[in-house]
Amino acid sequence: MPVATEKVALIDNQKKVSQVLLTEPFELFAVYFMRPVIRNSLVFAMGAIFAVSLLVFVFQWPGMPRDALQGVSLVPPTVQAVEASSTTPPLNTSEISLIAYYERASGWTLAETVPAFVGYIDGGNYYDGFVRVWDSGTIGSVSTEPDDTYIDVEVRVRADGWLLAWFNRFKDDSGALVWWGHRRITVGFPPAYSTTLTRAIEVVFTVSGVGFPGYEQIGLYDYSEPDATRLLIFGHSAYGTRTYYYTIPAESTMVPIKLLIRAGGYGNSKLYVDNALIYSRGSSVWGWSTYQIDAWEKAVQHSIEQTGDYYHSVAFVMWTG
Repeated sequence: MPVATEKVALIDNQKKVSQVLLTEPFELFAVYFMRPVIRNSLVFAMGAIFAVSLLVFVFQWPGMPRDALQGVSLVPPTVQAVEASSTTPPLNTSEISLIAYYERASGWTLAETVPAFVGYIDGGNYYDGFVRVWDSGTIGSVSTEPDDTYIDVEVRVRADGWLLAWFNRFKDDSGALVWWGHRRITVGFPPAYSTTLTRAIEVVFTVSGVGFPGYEQIGLYDYSEPDATRLLIFGHSAYGTRTYYYTIPAESTMVPIKLLIRAGGYGNSKLYVDNALIYSRGSSVWGWSTYQIDAWEKAVQHSIEQTGDYYHSVAFVMWTG
């Protein structure tokens, strides 16, 4: 089986901003397929340089989404988006956890959004319903892709331009936020911005024939974690065995609040975190599971090992203050 090892430092991009403007933003230090002596010397040297100054070069893993380890800002939508209007009832935010939102200045022709839904209620000036988000990227109620899986996301589209997608905090699995898309059975990293919720919004754009502005333009917030200001999604889709390490540097200004693990795979897929078995799947059909573990402390190296006979995907979802 292929075996790979790497070391990654999770570093927030808010520390000493005036000093990092001359270099690339800090994202990760990755060490891969190096001889132990070279690897250890490089990690030691990089740590020493970081302790003296933030002005160092970044070793970014090829193909890694640019802001994957800086995270996505969590900012609540405006009151106009969720509170009642003359034509729209309010959203009950006490029942919502994660929410994605976008306001289209020119509004929506509601009839054009109908194909996005697997079921909806016509409220006159708005539609409330469910948009099915498939792993494969398929749009519609049925997928022809083998072993495809989906999440039905609650969505509201308003004629005045607001488009919102959310999870119910009591019914939905927050770990299902991770959307790998076509990367599920391809070696690589989870997308930096494309979540299940933002994908649901993209589906509405697509069926309406409207150009999608990009995942990074979609707002994201978590009503169930009001102290969280940033969400980080990181991990690997791998084939065979992969071992890697994550560390939040002591100097980081981020404050870890909650940490979920979203793991999926076929038969004989296993995940170990700090040598503890977290996930094991023996089925020949792909399946997803979510686990919550204690939020990581700073300056502690955490070891991750993924194993499996075929592709397997692991994503960490970290809420930070």
